[in-house]
Amino acid sequence: MRRIVIASHHRFAAGLRDTLEFIGGDQLGIVDINAYVDETSLDDQIAEVFAGFDPDDEVLVFTDMMQGSVNQAFQRYIGDKVFVVTGVNVPCALELAVAGGQLAYEDIARTVQSARDQLVFMNECISVVDEDDE
Repeated sequence: MRRIVIASHHRFAAGLRDTLEFIGGDQLGIVDINAYVDETSLDDQIAEVFAGFDPDDEVLVFTDMMQGSVNQAFQRYIGDKVFVVTGVNVPCALELAVAGGQLAYEDIARTVQSARDQLVFMNECISVVDEDDE
Protein backbone atom coordinates (compact mmCIF):
# COMPACT_ATOMS: atom_id res chain seq x y z
CA MET A 1 0.00 0.00 0.00
CA ARG A 2 1.23 3.51 -0.78
CA ARG A 3 1.46 5.86 2.18
CA ILE A 4 1.92 9.59 1.72
CA VAL A 5 3.45 11.86 4.33
CA ILE A 6 3.76 15.62 3.94
CA ALA A 7 6.00 17.27 6.51
CA SER A 8 6.93 20.91 6.92
CA HIS A 9 7.78 23.72 9.21
CA HIS A 10 4.59 25.13 10.68
CA ARG A 11 1.39 24.45 8.69
CA PHE A 12 2.50 24.22 5.06
CA ALA A 13 1.99 20.43 5.22
CA ALA A 14 -1.63 20.79 6.31
CA GLY A 15 -2.28 23.26 3.50
CA LEU A 16 -0.67 21.06 0.86
CA ARG A 17 -2.61 18.02 2.12
CA ASP A 18 -5.84 20.02 1.93
CA THR A 19 -5.03 21.13 -1.62
CA LEU A 20 -4.16 17.61 -2.79
CA GLU A 21 -7.34 16.20 -1.26
CA PHE A 22 -9.38 18.95 -2.93
CA ILE A 23 -7.90 18.08 -6.34
CA GLY A 24 -7.25 14.34 -6.00
CA GLY A 25 -9.84 13.29 -3.45
CA ASP A 26 -9.88 12.28 0.19
CA GLN A 27 -9.00 8.69 -0.65
CA LEU A 28 -5.31 9.62 -0.94
CA GLY A 29 -4.94 9.02 2.81
CA ILE A 30 -2.31 11.70 3.32
CA VAL A 31 -0.73 12.18 6.73
CA ASP A 32 0.57 15.67 7.46
CA ILE A 33 3.26 16.54 9.99
CA ASN A 34 3.31 20.21 10.92
CA ALA A 35 6.53 20.69 12.85
CA TYR A 36 7.07 23.22 15.61
CA VAL A 37 3.42 24.19 16.09
CA ASP A 38 3.39 22.73 19.61
CA GLU A 39 5.73 21.07 22.09
CA THR A 40 5.66 17.64 20.41
CA SER A 41 9.09 16.66 19.15
CA LEU A 42 9.44 16.22 15.40
CA ASP A 43 11.22 12.89 15.87
CA ASP A 44 8.31 11.65 18.00
CA GLN A 45 5.77 12.75 15.38
CA ILE A 46 7.67 10.94 12.63
CA ALA A 47 8.15 7.77 14.71
CA GLU A 48 4.43 7.70 15.53
CA VAL A 49 3.47 8.00 11.86
CA PHE A 50 5.90 5.28 10.73
CA ALA A 51 4.78 2.99 13.57
CA GLY A 52 1.34 2.93 11.92
CA PHE A 53 2.74 1.68 8.61
CA ASP A 54 3.31 -1.91 7.57
CA PRO A 55 6.94 -2.80 6.70
CA ASP A 56 5.78 -3.65 3.16
CA ASP A 57 4.18 -0.23 2.61
CA GLU A 58 5.63 2.10 0.02
CA VAL A 59 6.09 5.46 1.77
CA LEU A 60 6.32 8.70 -0.18
CA VAL A 61 7.45 11.64 1.95
CA PHE A 62 7.26 15.25 0.80
CA THR A 63 9.16 17.91 2.76
CA ASP A 64 9.40 21.65 2.38
CA MET A 65 13.12 22.58 2.33
CA MET A 66 16.24 20.57 1.53
CA GLN A 67 18.46 22.06 4.23
CA GLY A 68 15.67 22.30 6.79
CA SER A 69 15.43 20.31 9.99
CA VAL A 70 12.21 18.62 8.85
CA ASN A 71 13.85 17.15 5.75
CA GLN A 72 16.93 16.14 7.72
CA ALA A 73 14.77 14.27 10.24
CA PHE A 74 13.54 11.95 7.46
CA GLN A 75 16.96 11.05 6.08
CA ARG A 76 17.34 8.02 8.39
CA TYR A 77 14.09 6.56 6.98
CA ILE A 78 15.15 6.57 3.31
CA GLY A 79 15.27 3.06 1.89
CA ASP A 80 14.03 0.74 -0.83
CA LYS A 81 10.40 1.54 0.01
CA VAL A 82 10.72 5.00 1.52
CA PHE A 83 11.19 7.90 -0.88
CA VAL A 84 11.77 11.49 0.25
CA VAL A 85 11.15 14.44 -2.11
CA THR A 86 12.00 17.90 -0.83
CA GLY A 87 11.11 21.35 -2.10
CA VAL A 88 7.80 19.89 -3.14
CA ASN A 89 5.15 21.75 -5.11
CA VAL A 90 1.54 20.88 -5.91
CA PRO A 91 2.10 19.42 -9.41
CA CYS A 92 4.88 17.13 -8.17
CA ALA A 93 3.00 15.94 -5.10
CA LEU A 94 -0.22 15.39 -7.01
CA GLU A 95 1.39 13.42 -9.84
CA LEU A 96 3.22 11.10 -7.46
CA ALA A 97 0.29 10.75 -5.04
CA VAL A 98 -2.12 9.56 -7.73
CA ALA A 99 0.39 7.50 -9.74
CA GLY A 100 -0.78 3.95 -10.25
CA GLY A 101 1.29 0.92 -9.45
CA GLN A 102 4.50 0.78 -7.53
CA LEU A 103 6.75 3.81 -7.84
CA ALA A 104 10.16 3.33 -9.41
CA TYR A 105 13.18 5.51 -8.73
CA GLU A 106 13.10 6.69 -12.37
CA ASP A 107 9.42 7.70 -12.14
CA ILE A 108 10.09 9.86 -9.12
CA ALA A 109 13.18 11.45 -10.68
CA ARG A 110 11.23 12.24 -13.88
CA THR A 111 8.37 13.80 -11.91
CA VAL A 112 10.79 15.91 -9.86
CA GLN A 113 12.42 17.18 -13.06
CA SER A 114 9.01 18.01 -14.50
CA ALA A 115 8.17 19.96 -11.33
CA ARG A 116 11.43 21.91 -11.69
CA ASP A 117 10.45 22.79 -15.25
CA GLN A 118 7.17 24.24 -13.96
CA LEU A 119 8.96 26.73 -11.71
CA VAL A 120 8.94 29.74 -14.04
CA PHE A 121 9.60 33.46 -13.56
CA MET A 122 6.56 34.68 -15.47
CA ASN A 123 7.89 38.23 -16.01
CA GLU A 124 10.58 36.75 -18.26
CA CYS A 125 8.13 34.43 -19.95
CA ILE A 126 5.67 37.23 -20.69
CA SER A 127 8.48 39.47 -21.94
CA VAL A 128 9.57 36.83 -24.46
CA VAL A 129 5.99 36.30 -25.67
CA ASP A 130 5.41 40.07 -26.04
CA GLU A 131 8.59 40.44 -28.13
CA ASP A 132 7.53 37.60 -30.41
CA ASP A 133 4.16 39.26 -31.00
CA GLU A 134 5.73 42.31 -32.63
